[in-house]
Amino acid sequence: MRRATALIGTGLLAALILLTGCEGGGAGGSGAVDDKVEAGAAPGTTVDQAPREIIRNADIAVRVPDVRQSVAQANAIAADASGRTSSESITVEGESVYAYLTLRVPAETLDDVLARLGQLGDVQSVNVTSEDVTTQVVDLDARISALQTSVDRLEQLLSQATSAQALVEIERELSARQAELDSLTAQRAVLADAVALSTVYVSLTPESEAAQFTPPGFLSGLESGWNALRTVVATVITAAGFLLPFALALAVVAVPIIVVVFALRRRRRH
Repeated sequence: MRRATALIGTGLLAALILLTGCEGGGAGGSGAVDDKVEAGAAPGTTVDQAPREIIRNADIAVRVPDVRQSVAQANAIAADASGRTSSESITVEGESVYAYLTLRVPAETLDDVLARLGQLGDVQSVNVTSEDVTTQVVDLDARISALQTSVDRLEQLLSQATSAQALVEIERELSARQAELDSLTAQRAVLADAVALSTVYVSLTPESEAAQFTPPGFLSGLESGWNALRTVVATVITAAGFLLPFALALAVVAVPIIVVVFALRRRRRH
């Protein structure tokens, strides 16, 4: 009789776990949770009713008089906006200095930050992107809410379990639900951070880079022609100096032979 009662209790416990799994929308995402997610609505909230969740990022390229000084100014602009500099890279190529920064600033200050960065010098390009993630946020909130309810119920069952087998089954199911809940909570936190803080990629280049190119003109052409002439003359003189010893040696050998040949021809004519 006790054995039969235990079997019945175990069966009821398993049924309760399955019922909790359906309500909580476990790893398979089945039951009521899927219905809510497909509809894109958290409990009591639809996508249309939810506040818009927008991720706004930007990149800006500015040519500045002094790159190192502008880096300090860009960092100060981010700090004044209650933001921060998440990365900074300064590269030196010859006499030119280049800088690349990644700023994280509150989304509501993005436009003001871009305007202040543009005042550092000559703006070469500005690009702002926007992404609406409202549906993703609502779906995550629905799943998190349902999974939290499932975890709470499993914890209650765990405290009421009277057999080792029931404890093992409930703990296994609770562990799986808690892991999924933690994963979804982490995803929700990442989205919240991306919405709250905009990312600004800043490229700073020196003004001297633009002055390195000089448009062609008469004087520059004359200078190029004169330099080319000097190069040709120097090459000819060098070649002549190189060949002169060979010419002298050839003359020493060839002149006596030519004299003898002419003398023989004169004798034959006479």
